[in-house]
Amino acid sequence: MAAEVTFETTVSGDVAEGFWKLYLEAFEPLRTRAAARHVLHREEFDEEMADPRVLKLLARDELGEPVGLTTLATDLAAVPWVSPDFFAARYPEHAARGAIWYVGFTLAHPGRRATRTFMDMLDVLIAYLGEHQVVCAYDVSRFNDDSLRFADNLRRRAEITQDITAETVDQQTYYATTFR
Repeated sequence: MAAEVTFETTVSGDVAEGFWKLYLEAFEPLRTRAAARHVLHREEFDEEMADPRVLKLLARDELGEPVGLTTLATDLAAVPWVSPDFFAARYPEHAARGAIWYVGFTLAHPGRRATRTFMDMLDVLIAYLGEHQVVCAYDVSRFNDDSLRFADNLRRRAEITQDITAETVDQQTYYATTFR
């Protein structure tokens, strides 16, 4: 079951509604598995879908139904929780040409996670990033990194076709102190 994967600059109407339902189905478990809020509110989702600075990588099945979604900010100012200055200081040549991009989120329909959908999406994304010779930043919750080994798998997949260097540039740990 190969997915049809396309890039869109804006998504609205019934298309946005279909991908919103997919987003909720895929991300709902993160509400209780990650300390940071990983699930967007509907208005935040709609804003991101309408923002042309954020490319949407849409995957659809053979019937045209949404089965995967990745967001890719080509302007770090579009990502409220990211510091453009942090990345510009580390990658000044890329910053000078607007080539520091950020993957906001990526997901596949829970029922298609064992299919090629996610790999089809990654292959299209990796080729696009390589073509533009960017620094691609992203964050991964500890749950997804420990259980899905997301960062390692992404690195391994990219190394098949691209000359890359992957590094941890920052890390935030959440603590809870219980007072009795």
